[in-house]
Amino acid sequence: MSNDIAPDFLAFLNTAPTVFHVTAALQEKLLAAGFESMDESHSWSLKPGQAGFVTRNGSALLAFRLADKANSTTAVPFHIVAAHTDSPALKLKLHAAKMQAGSLRIPVEPYGSFIYGSWLDRPLALAGRIVDADLQVRLVDSKRALALIPNIAPHMQRNINEGFAYNPQLHLAALFGEANLPGLMAMLQEDQKAPFSEALLAELFLYEPEAACLAGMNQDLLVAPRLDNLASSYTAIEAICASRPSKVHQVVFLADHEEVGSRSAQGADSAFLRDIITRLLGKDGQTEILSRSLAGSFLISADAAHALHPNFMDAHDPDYAPLLNQGVVIKENASQRYAGNLPAQAWLHALCRQADMPLQYFQARADRPCGSTIGSTCASLLGVQAIDMGIGLWAMHSSRETAGRKDLQQLKKLFQVFLEYENAVARS
Repeated sequence: MSNDIAPDFLAFLNTAPTVFHVTAALQEKLLAAGFESMDESHSWSLKPGQAGFVTRNGSALLAFRLADKANSTTAVPFHIVAAHTDSPALKLKLHAAKMQAGSLRIPVEPYGSFIYGSWLDRPLALAGRIVDADLQVRLVDSKRALALIPNIAPHMQRNINEGFAYNPQLHLAALFGEANLPGLMAMLQEDQKAPFSEALLAELFLYEPEAACLAGMNQDLLVAPRLDNLASSYTAIEAICASRPSKVHQVVFLADHEEVGSRSAQGADSAFLRDIITRLLGKDGQTEILSRSLAGSFLISADAAHALHPNFMDAHDPDYAPLLNQGVVIKENASQRYAGNLPAQAWLHALCRQADMPLQYFQARADRPCGSTIGSTCASLLGVQAIDMGIGLWAMHSSRETAGRKDLQQLKKLFQVFLEYENAVARS
């Protein structure tokens, strides 16, 4: 498959078990492509065509490439791809760790909404970040299975296959066998290049260490954790790294905390995106220039869609049922849980026709609510045209999700065409 990015994407997933590792890996990719790391607390001196990036909390990232003829007195549109770095996860409650029935038991707190059962009876590794006595923040990753969350046998829970409801407080604690918490923390520090001082605080998550892989007779399926929404985040960074300077400002905004509402300094429902966009205009982002620039701007909110599931056909509206490996998906919702309007759809259609790319549509059944994304949040904070789209998945929010291999390549192609696209945005 020409220009196939699937192998590199799977390798990326295998080294990015938490939102912090994701952000660090994407920073390295940007640096290798010539992007400059920018500090929000410093003064910036920007020039046309410059490429750079900013991070917050080690978990959110904004990358940009300025227009090739940008200046502080001319309104220049922004083309923005917005996605998120976080995925549903199980966070360890370390202060509750104790020996119970011969095993170290550490309770968890669910982060986001996910399929509980998909995490059970699997070997689980541990990753996150630690702050030591010198207030140094270090990423840690066990890279091997340390724990599991075992099910209970049907002999002891007769309704286990009849809608049994797992209680996360009681049933989802991680078991580490004969171990203790100090030993566990010491083991996480063993692979560090520089020695830690005493670990004071830790933010640790369970993850499935089994490698992301290709599946299917034709190897046309991607089976991996965190496809929602690292498929969008990775391809967006790939696209801006490959793009050339154009007449528009190119931005990729990867927010944290989408899975829990986006209300944080590094979430989409914050000043992060607007603050950086304002600074990119120079001259303190004069109000008129900023308003005129945003009036001609466009934002793609990139997040996963629900692909038609062969075993659950009635879960979809049959006329809005996208298929794996059949192209990217426009997501629609009358209540604006997904961003979009008719002019935005028409503009995206024109872009896809130019790139010879197929489009599919998703709308939830009228009798079932849909999820939401950061699209409408970003659109309302900036006042820009926006549309929600992504690639289809099976088993979204499971510990392992499935996507179409061809769709990943189409997504990257769409983002690059969009970032370089120079036609005027349609307004309502």
